[in-house]
Amino acid sequence: MEYFDLHCDTLYKVLQDNSDFYDRRYHISIDRLECFKKWTQLCAIWIPDEIRGDSATKLFNEAVNAFQKHRVLNDKVSMHFAVENASMLAGDVGNIELLVQNDVKYVTLTWNDENELGSGAMCANPKGITSFGKVVVKELEKNNIAVDVSHASDKLFYDVVKIAKKPIIATHSNSRAVCEVKRNLTDEQFKIIRDMGGIVGLNFYKGFLNDDEDKSSIEDLLRHADHFLNLGGENALAIGSDFDGADMPCDISGVEAVPTIYKRFCDEFGANVTKKVFFTNANMYFTNFDII
Repeated sequence: MEYFDLHCDTLYKVLQDNSDFYDRRYHISIDRLECFKKWTQLCAIWIPDEIRGDSATKLFNEAVNAFQKHRVLNDKVSMHFAVENASMLAGDVGNIELLVQNDVKYVTLTWNDENELGSGAMCANPKGITSFGKVVVKELEKNNIAVDVSHASDKLFYDVVKIAKKPIIATHSNSRAVCEVKRNLTDEQFKIIRDMGGIVGLNFYKGFLNDDEDKSSIEDLLRHADHFLNLGGENALAIGSDFDGADMPCDISGVEAVPTIYKRFCDEFGANVTKKVFFTNANMYFTNFDII
């Protein structure tokens, strides 16, 4: 099977543990990918909200070094660099050059709280996009770096939509209609991304799958997929597992569970739709917009 995952946090763990992508403690390790014909992984470096300014930029640079040292890239495995939380720019648009130099594929504009661009989804009093955020969105598009609205507050989401000239993405966000948390997308938001030609990655985090997270399972992932597909999302739905960045349901231990998930999707939605969700849609998005 071919698999394209829009979001994992394994790089952050590799950096913090001074480890590598073969570490079997993680949800993802290279030696557990034998069953994949092709495995494409976007590895995001998470910048925690409490790390700001030059310290955030420093963490980004450390992640660059770790990724370059440990990255795997061959006929089967293809790993690419991304950023989760644009606070690494430290409020300086000139730092976008760091993204360009290091071939960053997408930038998640915020994490859960506020940064220099706007408010994250978990802010108590969320605000929309700042003047700096408007400049950043334009510069990201100019440099063929995808704009990711996962973690964005609703106000930030709609402000980004107003100024975006290229299709935006939500790399790891589920359906708010199925699981009512602010981090998930409303039906309207999903349709906007769909109509723009963007993609949405299904998140495996148990807290975004089921209102009672202790009951979360692969079946909930199917419920979210079914909901998005019924909204006309056959060409917009993808996978953004959030491996190594979130607690998984009891039946998703790590990357070795993906073939089981794939089979359940085939049983439920058919092989053609499943292939689109697990590989084709994401691969086409990044290929069409010259990002990969």
